[in-house]
Amino acid sequence: MSSTGTWLFAMMEALLKTGQVKLYNVTQGGVKEFTKQDWGDVGQWVIPRQKINNKGLPASETINFFKKIEEDVNPDLIHIWGTESLWGMLGAKKVFNAPVLLDMQGILYAYAKVFFGGLTTKELLQTTGLKELLLPVRHLYFRKKEFERRGIHEKFVIHNTSFISVQSAWVEAHILSENPGCRLFHTGIILRKEFYNASPWQHTETKNPVIFTSSSGSTSYKGLHVLFRALAVIKQKFPSVKLKIAGTIIQQKKIQDGYTLWLIRLAKKLGVYESVEWLGPLNAAQIVQQFQQASVVVIPSVVETYCLALAEAMIVGVPSVVSYSGAMPELADHNKSALYFPTGDFMSCAWQVEKILTDKTLCEKLSVAARATGIKRNDPDDIVNNQLRIYNEIIGK
Repeated sequence: MSSTGTWLFAMMEALLKTGQVKLYNVTQGGVKEFTKQDWGDVGQWVIPRQKINNKGLPASETINFFKKIEEDVNPDLIHIWGTESLWGMLGAKKVFNAPVLLDMQGILYAYAKVFFGGLTTKELLQTTGLKELLLPVRHLYFRKKEFERRGIHEKFVIHNTSFISVQSAWVEAHILSENPGCRLFHTGIILRKEFYNASPWQHTETKNPVIFTSSSGSTSYKGLHVLFRALAVIKQKFPSVKLKIAGTIIQQKKIQDGYTLWLIRLAKKLGVYESVEWLGPLNAAQIVQQFQQASVVVIPSVVETYCLALAEAMIVGVPSVVSYSGAMPELADHNKSALYFPTGDFMSCAWQVEKILTDKTLCEKLSVAARATGIKRNDPDDIVNNQLRIYNEIIGK
């Protein structure tokens, strides 16, 4: 399903390939009723997207549906991916009989603390558009409040889950501060095959440099406003620079989010509007193509629990400039396999990008080191073997 993390497909394929695991999946999707919809060798059920109550639980009908699935499948283990949706609470409330492994993805309560990405009060007010007037809950202020509300449920889930896996030391610190008695496991992320099969990035002399970035949506903590301000500085020395942005920031044939409209106004005010190209959502092959055409990848997020975009850029070898925030400093070494800048500091971001645009030797050094680091860290065989070890340890094999 499109709502499932892209990294989950790769893990699914790797687990099935071992012949040691039988997989069943339950996900939310655009259906009106509970639907059996197998995906290849994976038995899959799709449930309607739904709201949770003030206890973090879905409707009793949904809970009973899950109990029926568990009764029919009789799984050795239930692997819950992330706390952002309703699955984690089902495990914490002991709905299931099988042991539950909670795999941390985002941490909503941590994101809430930096949700605005450094926006001033005045700027925050300026992100009020027609959509926010019609649906106030869509405003950044109320979206932050929703993260805080769901973060309370999230902490309950963490407190009441015995087995938890993480992909970074940054997340580990958060988990152990909330639940020091849990059994903690470290996992990795298998990338989509297009990134492993990609030709390595090659430096190209150009008078028309391209900066590539991506964002999963129109949200302030991804820091696009920081990159726009950096772009204005970069454009002074590189007038023909282009910033290409992938992701669903611009909503086709829909009312735009207020933050998106504010970004467009900001770009015009800074004189960089004509330098920005909105690419929309891209598949893996298209992202690889953008990587190979780019001069540099910039990731300006103010928080990340891992950063799939950086891992993908590194394994292709495109030089990256990255905000020193969340777990991202764990993925690369400054001045060796990436260049970092202080979170929210657009001048420092621009300076690091300029170094890459003007120093071929540095580019090639960063590229080679990033690719070597990525290939080792995201090795599919190592990751899936570790995943199987975790499963076997939990179920006592």
